[in-house]
Amino acid sequence: MARKIKVNKFLSCGCCGYGFRTWEGYVDQDQDNGYGICKECQGIIEKHNEAEWDKAIGVLRNGLNEKNREHFNGMERAMQKALVWKALDDGILRWTINGR
Repeated sequence: MARKIKVNKFLSCGCCGYGFRTWEGYVDQDQDNGYGICKECQGIIEKHNEAEWDKAIGVLRNGLNEKNREHFNGMERAMQKALVWKALDDGILRWTINGR
């Protein structure tokens, strides 16, 4: 479970290695003591995560018939994500990690 960290605590970023001070609302990212994720790296990670969601949503969308696709397209993104999770849980979609 994420925990809030004291404001202005100095941490080293576990991604880029630069030091930063925590801000109001900063939430611990489950790093070792003295480490966290800076705002810039959090933004990069979030962009990457959203791109992965776009791919997964697209795969699910492309597997639907026209009527269901129209219905799916009208859903809010949060519901589309929930359906991707359900499809993964039910074995309809499979998540793979490819090495680089």
